[in-house]
Amino acid sequence: MKSPLSNIPLLPICIGIIIGIILGENIPFIYILIPFISGICIYISNQKVISFTLFSISLGWICYIVNGQQSVSTKHLNDESVFYATALEIKNGDNMRNIIAEIDSKNDSDSIYHLSKFKCSLAIPSLNPIIEEGDKFAFIGELTNIKDNRDLPDEFDLINFLNNQGIYTSAFVDPENIYVIGNNDSFINDLNQLRNHITSIITSLPLSENCIEFLNTTITGDTSMLSEDQRLKYSTSGLAHILALSGLHVGIISLVIAITLFPLDTLRLRKLRYCISIIALWIYAIMTGLSPSVTRAVIMATIFLLSNILHRNHSPINSLCAAAILILTFSPLSIHDIGFQLSFVAVLSILLFARKLNPINERRRILYNFVGIATVSLSAMIGTGIIAAFYFHNFPIYFLISNIVATYLLPIIIIGGIIAIIISGLGFDPTFICIITDYAYNIIDWITTSITTLPGASIDTIYFNGWILIPYFGCVACLYLSLKHKRLVWYIITTIFVIFTITISLISREQYPNSEYYIPRNTYYTNIILRDSSSMYIISTAHGGDSIDVVNNCEKKYKDYMGWRNVDTLIYVSNNFKDNNILRNDPFIVIGEDAIAIIDNDNDVMTYDTRPRYALVCNGYKGNIIDVYKTISPDTILLSKDLNKRRINRYIDSCATHKIPFISLREKGFYKRVK
Repeated sequence: MKSPLSNIPLLPICIGIIIGIILGENIPFIYILIPFISGICIYISNQKVISFTLFSISLGWICYIVNGQQSVSTKHLNDESVFYATALEIKNGDNMRNIIAEIDSKNDSDSIYHLSKFKCSLAIPSLNPIIEEGDKFAFIGELTNIKDNRDLPDEFDLINFLNNQGIYTSAFVDPENIYVIGNNDSFINDLNQLRNHITSIITSLPLSENCIEFLNTTITGDTSMLSEDQRLKYSTSGLAHILALSGLHVGIISLVIAITLFPLDTLRLRKLRYCISIIALWIYAIMTGLSPSVTRAVIMATIFLLSNILHRNHSPINSLCAAAILILTFSPLSIHDIGFQLSFVAVLSILLFARKLNPINERRRILYNFVGIATVSLSAMIGTGIIAAFYFHNFPIYFLISNIVATYLLPIIIIGGIIAIIISGLGFDPTFICIITDYAYNIIDWITTSITTLPGASIDTIYFNGWILIPYFGCVACLYLSLKHKRLVWYIITTIFVIFTITISLISREQYPNSEYYIPRNTYYTNIILRDSSSMYIISTAHGGDSIDVVNNCEKKYKDYMGWRNVDTLIYVSNNFKDNNILRNDPFIVIGEDAIAIIDNDNDVMTYDTRPRYALVCNGYKGNIIDVYKTISPDTILLSKDLNKRRINRYIDSCATHKIPFISLREKGFYKRVK
């Protein structure tokens, strides 16, 4: 009898490498000896599967140490120097540029000092000078460890996000202090130039603006042209996955390549066609940035084509494991990439469930394939729905409808776009093919727009702890066994598992104070954020149109904070405002039992009928901090982050000298529960 792992021998190795990477991130390297020695002992006892798994844990651990962990010596931090780097990734905003750079050396005493390569995030307040990915450049700046700027719980964790990409330092660089010293003339740069050329052709095609954005995204993988409204619309309709290059897109590209190379089949050069297809797919993967989802698809396609060349059997799950092993070996931090997680789980779910959920007999080929489109989408959602809900906090209800339509129309759009690009590139008029492409896109766009207007198009504000994923996938495993064995006992176990998962997710939800307020750190003005039950109030020193920006920024920045606490109302507190736990009559604020005097200009220093507990000194005040304490007599002075650095240091020295109770909000925000 064959072993259950006979067709997927790479599965234990894949699982071991994943475990090893996770352990390497959290446990000192010396403990790697435990799985390695245990593997040797178990191998001697002839338990090869377990021993190989343990050896793979050690391998994953080593991969993380070699390719995932990057340490930056403290002697290179907080000291302005000339650094030499290579541009890895460039993102342009409104008069702002962010460059992810790999630093390899610095100028130390007029000599080049080589460093162990590490990544750094550079912020440049200009779109000049022109720098392209792969360029070598020098910059003058001061590297610092990335700081935690979170003031409210559940804010976006920038440190964790960047650390998961191997980025631990950042620097602010003036545009006049950065110089390109060498252009990238490598093959990869040629492919980047090709991608830019394809984008320029797409933008010149006679297509609607939205179709141009969509086509550029789905062919080149460049999402910079895509508007936020388009992203939201596709997310709500369950089609967000077609905006990120994945196996579906690689499959369509493979179809184009197969059709193009079909004449080789007639010449009995099928193996040559397979080899050219492999090369073409890898060129496409490199050109689009080698995202984990595309790399996974191309590796699996490569294994499939090689198995045909060598006349070997092919196991899709084994190929999936091979793809994971290769990606994680060279890029262990990809394990945290959302695209990596969604791509692999989606394919695994499709392989496990698509056939079993299809009620049509395979002999009825046309109907079986038609229903199969729905079962493939449903299977993928079984695995990825909860992961997407965990990261993006929503779940599309009508995803089956949109995915069935997209499955038929997306190949028409992409293939039509490729043909139009080629025709236009050759100097001919692609209007006819563009009409067809635009028409197909408009159908998808109409479907997505219509779905977003349906009642309950998506379930929003889904928030749960990550450990809920463990019992959920236990439910998925039980469901698979139920469909495979079709026994009552497995259906009962699955039902019990589902009830258990739902129950613990409900009873484990964290309880929060009914009312609390924060004074977060802001650079240009001071905000006070009060949450009272399901309402959140914003008090700000911003004036005029800036107040609108304050609301928009708070709504975006504190979205998860509000979601976890079921906040459904956001209120901007104007002057002469009173409601429940808050009273505002500038410059006097009352929150619960706390009275706060906001000192934003010299005229705010006055006596009050009620002695304030806090005097919040903001940027508009230019006077003496001693006068504030003597006149207002607060229990504590709060020094806002928006104060000039020299002024806040002067105020701190004065408070310390005169033994005035104070709290500086420069390094940490202020928090208090409302009684």
